[in-house]
Amino acid sequence: MSSQLNIYIDKGTDFRLTVELFDENDSALPIADISFYGTLKKLYSTKPVAEIEFEKNGGNDQDTDPTLDSITLVLDADTTSQLKPGKYQYDVLMKKAGPAGEISKVVEGIAFVISTITEV
Repeated sequence: MSSQLNIYIDKGTDFRLTVELFDENDSALPIADISFYGTLKKLYSTKPVAEIEFEKNGGNDQDTDPTLDSITLVLDADTTSQLKPGKYQYDVLMKKAGPAGEISKVVEGIAFVISTITEV
């Protein structure tokens, strides 16, 4: 079962949010071999307006260290500058490696895009 988390994104800025992941026993979830996917849409039934990028966090060697246990959701300033202010839906899915390739939802919620006053 996924967590609900509403997020606020300032238009034209870099957005980063770190999410710690746990298994069913509340232990850190090793994610070195897990793939993550995320999309931002105006409504569930519409086309995506942005794809969320991910960084895996924890451990010393991010390519091979199984102690990676959190992800950072990333939208760069170029991406957020293309979003119109308003309310969007988003979710993040994870797909485990291997033949079974279990897919589950990590987090979902509403993303509020807020106008910024200052331009850089």
